[in-house]
Amino acid sequence: MIQNRYDLILVGGGMVGLAMAAALAPSGLSMLVVEKQPLDQQLPASLLQTDIIKPQDFALRVSAISPANRLFLQNLGAWQHLAPNRMASYQQMRVWDGDGQGSIHFSAAELAQADLGVIIENHLLQAALLKQINSFGNVTFCFSHSVESLDQQTDAVSLDLTDTDGNSQSISAQLLIAADGAHSKIRQLLGISHSEMDYQQTAFVANVNTQLPHQDTAWQRFTAFGPVAFLPLPQANLCSVVWSLDSDKAEQVTVLKPIDFAQQLQAAFESRLGDVELVSDFAGFALVKRHAKDYLSHRVALVGDAAHTIHPLAGQGVNIGFQDVQQLSQLILQLQYEKRDWGLQANLRPFERARKTENLIMQNAMSGFKNLFASDNMLLTMARNLGMNLLDNNQFIKNEVIKKAIGL
Repeated sequence: MIQNRYDLILVGGGMVGLAMAAALAPSGLSMLVVEKQPLDQQLPASLLQTDIIKPQDFALRVSAISPANRLFLQNLGAWQHLAPNRMASYQQMRVWDGDGQGSIHFSAAELAQADLGVIIENHLLQAALLKQINSFGNVTFCFSHSVESLDQQTDAVSLDLTDTDGNSQSISAQLLIAADGAHSKIRQLLGISHSEMDYQQTAFVANVNTQLPHQDTAWQRFTAFGPVAFLPLPQANLCSVVWSLDSDKAEQVTVLKPIDFAQQLQAAFESRLGDVELVSDFAGFALVKRHAKDYLSHRVALVGDAAHTIHPLAGQGVNIGFQDVQQLSQLILQLQYEKRDWGLQANLRPFERARKTENLIMQNAMSGFKNLFASDNMLLTMARNLGMNLLDNNQFIKNEVIKKAIGL
């Protein structure tokens, strides 16, 4: 049963929102997690099976979890709930320029690490976080509810919620954390402005069987029309694909038959893993960079895509969201320990200062890479290929780059 008052309200039941709930659950704070989607849509039962897995059983939406964030999720107790046969670690990354001879090879062995990251289906990570949260008794879930209005008071923030039958209820808390995605309703209700830049690209996701094994490697080719990445799934010849294309090219791809999509994808990837066969549907979503002017308002904090979105070319989206969670949850726990008001905007400023700086750096870096490889200027093409090869031959700098990317 939903009560009228909680210590903390979390809006958004995706990976970032659930990670925040899991991070704060040991505090003993009473929490309510509000999610507009019904539970069975968030976590379809067909995606949670762990016995015999067919290629078509894997979900389209996956994330590349960095070693640093895997450690964070292990410390939360959530990672231990994941089935090993539903995730794939990758020991290498191979990146090359489709318009030249430039390439970079990253290896976990060169860093004395077990791997460079793990590919995991988003739904499964949500399920693992949900299972861990349910081991505590202080978190209530409110699925199939939408936020209609918000009222900021001196010592609390109040929300009006509506379920799918039109029933309404008002709830309040000392702090509201919004993890409700790129089109955050909380951000809109607060009137927090944000910068926005349309990349003029669509990212297509699909799962494919490849003629050659992926070799526990994340592959990415940069083209003038956008990057195409093949990410390893738990079966040796099964990959998750993220293919970003400029809008005019994407319009042509959207209407393709599956067999034609696979053929064009194979050509874009230069048949690096041989013939490609589609084993799922394919879906596209528009790529837009967004950044909220403020991460904080009176008794409200924004995390994850509610505060920032980024180009997926380096797989950093959910990783920087988890870093938001780490920073904010640690600060709240510290303030709670010091018996200070952990919902007060002034006390949460260290979170905003630290994360805005880091997220802006990452956003601008990804935009820079996207623009660099989109140029067909001959001199720039020659320069970037030379730069890639120089970087690949400088082991120290290359290791520093990849360590930063994977959070070591």
